[in-house]
Amino acid sequence: MMELIVAQAAASAAELPFLLLQAAAVVGMLSVLMLLHRTIAFNDVRYKVYYGVVFGVTGFLLTLLVSEFIQLPSKPYIRSDLLFLAGVLGSWQGGLIGLAFISAARYLFGGPAFFGAALLDMSIISAFGIAVYGWMRGRRLTELGIREITGVFAIRIFAALFAISMTYLLGMIGEELFLSNVGRRIVGASVGLPMIACLFLVLRSEARARDAAKKRDVAARTDSLTGLPNRRALKDHIEMTTRQTPAVPHALLLIEIVNIADVAAYQGEDWADLFWPKLAQEVCDDDNGLLSKANAPRSFMFGDATLAVVVAGISLEKSESASLVMHLHEGLISFFRTAEAGPVPHFKLGAANLEMVPDQNVASFLRHLSLALRRSENPVQIFPFSFAEKAARDEGVRQMLVRWIKNGRPPIFYQPKFEIHTRRMVGAEALLRAVDTHGQALSPYYVLEIAERHRLLVDFEWSTIEAVVRDLAELRDVDADFHLAVNISASSFATARFGERVVALLQAAAVPAYRLSIEVTEMSKMPSIDAVQHNFDALFAAGIRLALDDFGTGYAALTLLARFPFEEVKIDHWMTSRLDQARFRDAVVLAFESAERYGAKLVTEGIETEEQSRMLMQMGIRFGQGYLYSPAVPLERLLPQRKCA
Repeated sequence: MMELIVAQAAASAAELPFLLLQAAAVVGMLSVLMLLHRTIAFNDVRYKVYYGVVFGVTGFLLTLLVSEFIQLPSKPYIRSDLLFLAGVLGSWQGGLIGLAFISAARYLFGGPAFFGAALLDMSIISAFGIAVYGWMRGRRLTELGIREITGVFAIRIFAALFAISMTYLLGMIGEELFLSNVGRRIVGASVGLPMIACLFLVLRSEARARDAAKKRDVAARTDSLTGLPNRRALKDHIEMTTRQTPAVPHALLLIEIVNIADVAAYQGEDWADLFWPKLAQEVCDDDNGLLSKANAPRSFMFGDATLAVVVAGISLEKSESASLVMHLHEGLISFFRTAEAGPVPHFKLGAANLEMVPDQNVASFLRHLSLALRRSENPVQIFPFSFAEKAARDEGVRQMLVRWIKNGRPPIFYQPKFEIHTRRMVGAEALLRAVDTHGQALSPYYVLEIAERHRLLVDFEWSTIEAVVRDLAELRDVDADFHLAVNISASSFATARFGERVVALLQAAAVPAYRLSIEVTEMSKMPSIDAVQHNFDALFAAGIRLALDDFGTGYAALTLLARFPFEEVKIDHWMTSRLDQARFRDAVVLAFESAERYGAKLVTEGIETEEQSRMLMQMGIRFGQGYLYSPAVPLERLLPQRKCA
């Protein structure tokens, strides 16, 4: 008996180089498999199927290769190792696939002889491999070592001997074949040790590489100071959300602290690092957060001064969603007021629907949203538009501005100004009336915002002055006090020699200086520089009328009246529309008295009803403009209505 075992062992030892070559090929194929599918997790069922296919197809081809030895005791291929490892690495999915391929090859190329014994033998070995998978599942692949390798190898030897023993005990093979297989399997199993060791080392190396890559990926998506997910993580989250749940509306909220530099300077360098996680918890905490758990809020560090929050089930066009945004705003106000002593954080809140995000362009959307919030002066700003469409619209307006500047012909209408009691037209204010390429009216404030953003405001205002002076030169048979007014911002007044240029333009057109009135806007932004005072002095000395737009009643307004020689001050339609309230009537009276004290006339804008006109006359106010008398009209329709019935 022993002689037969020893003889078969010796014969098997001579085949070891061939068996080792097969084992090396299998290890190489699995290494390539791991490299090609690094994006798939090791516990993913696809990997289990891949393992089963690799081991099964390899076994099938090797069976074909050694088919001439199938009926002999000597079978120089690593069938048992392939079956066992298919189960160890591929669980029951890989084990069954490997068993199916190899058993099919055994039947096709070995015929029905001893097929039952071979199938039982292969099934037992495969079952042992599957059992080992369950044992290894609780172990980390990054920690695979000698203990796991030797343990699995020992089970591999036991499985092979147990399987052949069962076929013998069940009478499926004879004693001679049994002893022959025992000898060969003891020696042939030595191939399994380096094979298992190499595979485990490859697995451990790949697992460690994946762990390191995952840590780098997490670090790349995490703000290093606050520990919150960063802007890159936000981009990935939005892409995943809009792709996986397109039917569920989502919104993005941005909370920007506008005075963070001042607060951080007072509280200390690490204040912001602790503040942002605390704010994120206040907003997104599952049980006590300002946003409902049902909306699944997720917070991200958007920038040094901004926290982003993605919420589900929110569409900003709906009133209840807008109410949620306002509730968040109120909750944040309360939260900031309970902060430590020192400067209170002041914030702006922006919101936009994620359905508007263009495919493959999330980064651009986030950049546009951030810039739009930064430009906004509102404490709460909902952006319901597409930024791509807005960018195209903005560019269209910019091109229009360039054309107007180049040809000196901006689209101007005139809002007539009347003496209230007599309804005699004493002048008119030039107003921008532009339309886009679709014929939709453009807000003058929007056009001026684009002009300022692209550094075109000063040139645009100059083209408006040129157009008004050109219209003044065409006026004939008008009253002596008739004049046209043009709105000019602080930017133009801060431009060197602006006053001299206006005077020279009037002289070149032979237009009397008193026919032109310049209404100064944005006085709060007027810089305290010599050029501003010089321009005011030059205009006043030439006899050009000066008016102060949007006049208030506070100390700052009185200071402006004392500092600059305004002939006229104006209160806007917001004040006029509230004349039915006693407090606003008192404010208008105070403005009138302040203007009179400094020798200026008070003009009220936005008069729309006879009752407003009557109350203003009772207050002693002589001049006004509004839809009650006339809307803004082109120049050719202006002159026939110098006297309004």
